[in-house]
Amino acid sequence: MATEMNIIKDEPKELRIEFQSGDLTVPDLIANELLKNDDVEFAGVTKDHPEVGKPVLVLKTGKKKAADVLSKTLEDLTEKFTKLEGELSKKK
Repeated sequence: MATEMNIIKDEPKELRIEFQSGDLTVPDLIANELLKNDDVEFAGVTKDHPEVGKPVLVLKTGKKKAADVLSKTLEDLTEKFTKLEGELSKKK
């Protein structure tokens, strides 16, 4: 199942992406990975209400474009999961 999301703020140095699911797993995973990047000034997830709110991934960058930093981070995560999948398939 694909995660549905809406970009609610798209500026060169700041992105805000609202996830339609109330689950924090994916946005938290992305935010934690973003924090490993030196170009990231802030990465986190907000949620207006714990039960009915939708999580919003917030990314603020310094010199690089926020969209480029996010894209690179998603590529890195994909590579890590692909590697893990390969390791797990060897164990079968």
